[in-house]
Amino acid sequence: MQTMNKAIAIAEDKAGIEIVAPGKCDFFVDQRTGVEKADAPFYYEKRSGDFVARARVRPTFKKTYDAGGLFVLDSEKKWIKLEFEMTDLGYPSVVSVITDGSSDDANGEKMEGVEELWLQVVRSGDYWALHYSVDGKKWKMVRYFRLKMKSTVRVGLEAQSPLGSGCSVAFGGFKLVEGGVKDLRKGK
Repeated sequence: MQTMNKAIAIAEDKAGIEIVAPGKCDFFVDQRTGVEKADAPFYYEKRSGDFVARARVRPTFKKTYDAGGLFVLDSEKKWIKLEFEMTDLGYPSVVSVITDGSSDDANGEKMEGVEELWLQVVRSGDYWALHYSVDGKKWKMVRYFRLKMKSTVRVGLEAQSPLGSGCSVAFGGFKLVEGGVKDLRKGK
């Protein structure tokens, strides 16, 4: 695994990986305000062709937008982010951000009382499906879309704290496997 952007710490052991993001870091392109951020820690592998990326994510929520999740990077202004995030609505949610020049941000279901989730990103050519699961077995679709990306992209784990002083995220069960799934909407 390689890293992009500096983390306060990255600890890896048999149980998983913990990434501690510094304060005021994010990946977001807001063309309306002119704010462009690409400084959150990203721990990744390069992957070509179709794949399924999956991980269990447990952030420590201290401030709005503190989050951790899966990240797929094509270029500085083209990427996919699937996060377990403390939203500006005051509760944790699965959040997806699709960036193709500017960021398209969408909050998912309310996840109060949930400390960790499984997240999954599936690539099938230029088609993508994002899912979450509370048990790592039964997947719910967050988003299905088309986004043309290079054949080889960087795929991995990201932690962020755009408004806070930092965020620690524990990741477990990270898998990145070649090939796709039979049903993009169901994630299987």
